[in-house]
Amino acid sequence: MLALLTLIALRWGSHEKAAQQEEIEARAELHRLMNTLQARTLEVNGTLKSWANWTALYEHLRRRSPEFRHNELTVDALTVADVDFLLLLDPDGKVVEMSEVPGAQGETPVTDETRQRGYAYPGYASLSPQGSGCGAIKARSRVALVCFSLVLNSEGKGSPRGFLVIGQWLNEEMIQKVSELTGIRFGIVDVPNAPLIVKSPLVVDNVFRQELVQVLAQEHDIELRYPITSLFGNDIAQVRMSWPRRHAQLANSSYDTTQAVVIALILTCGVLLVLLLDRVVVRRLNRLREELAQIVDSRRWTGEVTVSGHDEMAALARYTRELVAVVRHQVQELKNLSQTDVLTGLPNRRAFNERLEHMLAQHARQQVPAALILMDVDYFKKYNDSYGHPAGDEALQRVAQCLRSCLRRELDLPARLGGEEFGVLLLGVTAEQAGAVAEQIRASFQGMGITHCGNLPLGVMTMSLGVAAVSAADTTTTLYRRADAALYHAKAQGRNQVHQA
Repeated sequence: MLALLTLIALRWGSHEKAAQQEEIEARAELHRLMNTLQARTLEVNGTLKSWANWTALYEHLRRRSPEFRHNELTVDALTVADVDFLLLLDPDGKVVEMSEVPGAQGETPVTDETRQRGYAYPGYASLSPQGSGCGAIKARSRVALVCFSLVLNSEGKGSPRGFLVIGQWLNEEMIQKVSELTGIRFGIVDVPNAPLIVKSPLVVDNVFRQELVQVLAQEHDIELRYPITSLFGNDIAQVRMSWPRRHAQLANSSYDTTQAVVIALILTCGVLLVLLLDRVVVRRLNRLREELAQIVDSRRWTGEVTVSGHDEMAALARYTRELVAVVRHQVQELKNLSQTDVLTGLPNRRAFNERLEHMLAQHARQQVPAALILMDVDYFKKYNDSYGHPAGDEALQRVAQCLRSCLRRELDLPARLGGEEFGVLLLGVTAEQAGAVAEQIRASFQGMGITHCGNLPLGVMTMSLGVAAVSAADTTTTLYRRADAALYHAKAQGRNQVHQA
């Protein structure tokens, strides 16, 4: 324990120092990354300056020319200038011209955003005293580097005719280029529902601010998050940069070597201590546990406890064997009780339903013919009313006796389904053979001559039977329903007869 505590303290100290050094390096790399992005903004700003002092554009804002729009403000012209979109605004910030290079799926986020909101960027005029600046905007969850400026003539003179806004998307292509140039892995993550707060623009010289960086240390790398602020001062996205934790990996490697030596010593001592303990006791305990687990997992309480000897563990194993034997006997009795009708000794409805499902599954796999017989004692309620319930119970026992005498095959299953209703499952018989068995049962029961004054004109107890042969389309429900319908038909036709479904 002391060795392990010492290792933990060493690991904590080395990780603290590694984490501090890694954060310093990661912040420096983020600074380099933001300077690279700043350089991309300067490229956009350089393109802007050449357009903002273009006399033809200056004149176009004074008197818009369709020919100039068609020839100079095209998608091809933007592509050549390496920008993704362009907006021309009047002095009040109202859009007068828009041009945008469609994305891979034909999308034009800036155009769609401007048209949907019904306004452009009226705050540009108040953003900068010089009427120019650079920063970022967001349209349809996409972030772009944007620069804007007043439009003047080629000499930089004359009254401004409005504003020129050009931008370049911070898309996957640009991220890949910057990553290849800097060797830094990073991504741009959207910040949804950013509130709009109009204030001074994020100018080129103020892109990187150390106090805004969030540092999240993870197992294999450090993630730095830096907010991208729009021209209007609200956070619209984050730059997320991953920096590998090389110092932590070196510290882990050194720590792992020390740890391996210490653990080897601990394990050696542990193995020697275990060998000094009673190995025979451990093995016998494991065997007892495994045998008990097998007995419990079998759900049938089968299996034996084989641990032997003359000590306390052997005594425990002996009592366990006796307990398992008692539980096995009681489980079997409970199973028999749960599947046997107490009055008649026949299988009950639960056992009947299990055999019925098994019979249908066997028919589906092997096309073994089978049939179901349902039967009711005729006018049994009158019999109970006339002779009393004890006599009725005795009559039901006579029904069970009749079924046992008529059904000799092990494949045949008679059962009491409830009240005076009985059922028989026959496997390996055709419909005609099942009908013959049902007729034999009917005749045998009538031949018992059980007096029943309420069943005229015979004056003896009889039964009605319905027979249904299993078909390929049958389920337990449909087969039972067809046999029950046949039984009902037998009753409707005068009782004491067999009817085929």
